[in-house]
Amino acid sequence: MSNLKNVEGWVVTGHHNDVLTYVGPDEPQDQSQIAVGLFGRSRRHRDGTELYVVHVKDKQGSPQRK
Repeated sequence: MSNLKNVEGWVVTGHHNDVLTYVGPDEPQDQSQIAVGLFGRSRRHRDGTELYVVHVKDKQGSPQRK
């Protein structure tokens, strides 16, 4: 977990340093490090398990037939 400069809230990291989850200062009632970290991790888990695809655009176009 990292504190942010010029922004209120925290950034929670996980096993991959490039995956960051923002937790706003008004979100967890308990603002201890463990509570904020668990809140951020649960949000990241929800993002990975509850999201669904709304639209896919294939930039490659249709394959040409011979």
